[in-house]
Amino acid sequence: MTSVRSLLRNAARPVIDPVWHRVWGRIERRLAPLETRVSAIEVGQVSAPVGSDPAERAWQQLAPAFLNAVSSVEAFAHALRSTRGELGDLRDSIDREMQAFGQTLQASRAEIGELRDRVDRDAEAVGDALRAARQEIHAARREIGEVRDRTDREPSAPDLTSVWERIEFVRRELMFEQRYGRGGSTASADGVGGAPAARVIDTTKLESMRASPGGIRLNLGCGHIALDGYLNVDRRDLPGVDIIATADDLPFGPNSVSEIASAHFLEHFPEEMLRRNLLPYWHSLLRAGGAFRAVVPDGQAMLSKVASGEMPFADFREVLFGAQDYEGDFHYDLFTPASLTALLQEAGFRDVAVLETGRRNGKCYEFEIAGQRP
Repeated sequence: MTSVRSLLRNAARPVIDPVWHRVWGRIERRLAPLETRVSAIEVGQVSAPVGSDPAERAWQQLAPAFLNAVSSVEAFAHALRSTRGELGDLRDSIDREMQAFGQTLQASRAEIGELRDRVDRDAEAVGDALRAARQEIHAARREIGEVRDRTDREPSAPDLTSVWERIEFVRRELMFEQRYGRGGSTASADGVGGAPAARVIDTTKLESMRASPGGIRLNLGCGHIALDGYLNVDRRDLPGVDIIATADDLPFGPNSVSEIASAHFLEHFPEEMLRRNLLPYWHSLLRAGGAFRAVVPDGQAMLSKVASGEMPFADFREVLFGAQDYEGDFHYDLFTPASLTALLQEAGFRDVAVLETGRRNGKCYEFEIAGQRP
């Protein structure tokens, strides 16, 4: 309240002071002669009527001058009334400014409160994250320390690399079981369910092969390219297909097939599926001395051709990932002669030999490989 009064006083002073000085100056000029004559009577310089009181005589002589001086107060009142109007306008203006300032101050307080709350929440979240990170770091340090201490105590204890390899092995086992295990079919190269049940279309051809010295010869994943002298197998009912079946559910028992061949078929399966399921399964179907033969894209040759500019990247990409025109036309793996040789040997095949490499077949470069069941 004191600050508002000071503000009003300071604002009104420039208006009131000039009027007051002007009016008071006029009063002083009119009263000055009166003061002079009263002083003269008191000291006997001016004669006063005989038998009268000096003050009474002074008043009678000087009253007209006094009344004339006092009449100037009316002028001051008039100036004061006009100044009062100006002060009212000034007060209204100050009230409006103070009201606007109060609203701005209130809004600012609300924004500051929201900002403070947000900063408090962010600080709390950051604190939680830091505490969690510290706990993880401490746990990792403890584990590393335990492994280091165990290694120091036991020279034969596994180092961190072997521990990591064991963890990775367990992870891959779990992922494989989740994806393909527990009775899940590996028949679909793309992991899509609803695989067809095995069905022999050309029973006459099958019986003829069983009776022949050459035995049963299978062409897996034949698609639209059926081969003479083979039972052509595909999961789709296409012209030339003799047996509709999936790759892991063929209508044959162990040791009953003399040859299994395929062309551009193995790359349609994940490597773990080949390693764990398909190659061991096909190996079991072959009789002793039975042959396994496959043609696949040659990853080593294609990488070399792409690097030299002889093979366009678009062609390499299509061969690498498959044309993806239908459900089974997706590629999951890429082989080199050395990598597929290792897979076949791991599955139990012997005398594995790469028959040809870098052979051009349309957009693709391919290699052919063969092995036998002992």
